[in-house]
Amino acid sequence: MPRVIYFSVLKEKLGISEEELDFRGSVAKLREVLKERHPEAAEIIDRVKFAVNEEYVSEDYRIEGDERIAIIPPVSGG
Repeated sequence: MPRVIYFSVLKEKLGISEEELDFRGSVAKLREVLKERHPEAAEIIDRVKFAVNEEYVSEDYRIEGDERIAIIPPVSGG
């Protein structure tokens, strides 16, 4: 089962650092599932990057099983 790991403002908004999801499919589909699951963070989820097993992946990357999926929100510096 994939483990989704949240960082930064998304972690704070959701109040959790990770969760397991019974999911298989594309990163694009996972984005939609996460927005439905966490509507309070949908605006942030729209702008996140996904890394699977510590490598950034595209929207069409397919999640198949026991991956570690990092959800990385946009950052601002100053």
